[in-house]
Amino acid sequence: MVKIHTIFSIKIDAKMKNRLLYLTLIILLSVLQSCRKSIQKELTFLTFNVWQEGTSVPNGLEKISAVIIETNPDIVCFVEVRNYNNEDWTTKIVGSLRKKGKKYYRGFIGGDVSFISKYPISNGKKVFKNEDKGTVVNFDVNVDGNVIVVSGAHLDYTYYASNLPRGYNGGDPNWKIMDDGKGNPTPNTIVDSIQAYNLKSTRDEAISSFIDFVKSESKPIVLMGDFNEPSFLDWTENTKNMFSHNGVSIPWYNTKKLHKEGFIDVFRTFYPNEKNNPGFTWPSYTHEKKSTSWTPLADERDRIDYILFKGNTIIIKDVSLVGPKESYVFNKLESSNTDKEKFMANEISWPSDHKGVYAKLLFTFQK
Repeated sequence: MVKIHTIFSIKIDAKMKNRLLYLTLIILLSVLQSCRKSIQKELTFLTFNVWQEGTSVPNGLEKISAVIIETNPDIVCFVEVRNYNNEDWTTKIVGSLRKKGKKYYRGFIGGDVSFISKYPISNGKKVFKNEDKGTVVNFDVNVDGNVIVVSGAHLDYTYYASNLPRGYNGGDPNWKIMDDGKGNPTPNTIVDSIQAYNLKSTRDEAISSFIDFVKSESKPIVLMGDFNEPSFLDWTENTKNMFSHNGVSIPWYNTKKLHKEGFIDVFRTFYPNEKNNPGFTWPSYTHEKKSTSWTPLADERDRIDYILFKGNTIIIKDVSLVGPKESYVFNKLESSNTDKEKFMANEISWPSDHKGVYAKLLFTFQK
C-alpha cells in the first residue's frame, strides 16, 4: 500500500508541474502582450472645397490661408485645385502658411485634389484616373512613426441627381428648371428614376475603384472630399418633407456603399439626428455676396462634403462645420436649421461656395 501510494503521489506531482508550466507560459504571454506600448494621438482634419483654388474671389489664396490659420488642422484635403497658369497651387498655399509661421508638408499627385499635412506625407497614388470626371488620390502620412492613409476625393459633378426632386436638371441635358409651363419647377419624385440618373455619373465608378484599392489595407484610412452627392443618412423618412425633398427618401448610392464597406461618416455619427443637425455644406454664402445657388426656386441645401474613416482604433472627439452659418435658400440668404450646429471660422471672410468640415479624431497605435 505504501509503494502504490508513493507511485500515485509522483504521478500527481508530474501533472501539477505540467499545469504550472502551462500557467507560467500563459502569464508570460500576457505580460509580454501588456508590455506592447499603446500610444494615443489626436489628429485634426479639414476637408475644404476652395472654389477654383480661390480664384472666384479677390485675394482668394490669402483668404484660404486665413481659414487654415483659424482652424489649425493637422491634415487638410483641398478640392478644386486647378494649378492655373502651370503654377503649383499646393506649393503656393504651403508658402503662404509658412510666412505666417505654420509649417505644412505638401501632397499632390495629379487631378484636382491635394493635401497639406503637419506630418510627413508621401507615397501618393492615383486611385481613380478619369480626371475629367472625378479624382481620388491616396497618401501615407507618417505620424511619429505610425502611418495612416489619407484619401481625397472630388467626384463627378454632372448628373447631379439631387436637383431632380427639386424640379431642376442636373447637367443633362442642362442645369435649367424643369418648367411646368408656368415658370414653376416640376419635381421628379420617382426614386428609381433619380437613382438611375445618379448612376450615369462616374461617382460610383470612382468609389468602387477606391474600395477595391484599399480592400486589403490594414492601416487606418481617412477619406475626405466633395462627393457631389448627398448621404443616404440625410435623405430619410424624417426629412422627406424638408429642404425641397418633396416627399422623397433616397438611399444615395455612394455613401451607402461606403457604409456597407465599414466606413464611418464622422459628421452623422457625431450628430445622429439629421433634422437637428443637417450639416449643410452647399451652397454656402461667400463674403463676395454673390449668389451661389444653382436652383433659385428651391431649397437645395445638402451635405455633400465628407470626412469618413475606417479603422477599429479611431474615436471621434469633435466635429464642426467650417464657414458662415448662412446658405442660399430659394436664392436668399438664410441661417435657418443651423441653431444646433457648431461652426468654426464663421466670422472671417469666407472664400468658397462650400463650407468645410472639421474633425478631431483619436487614434490608438500599437507599438
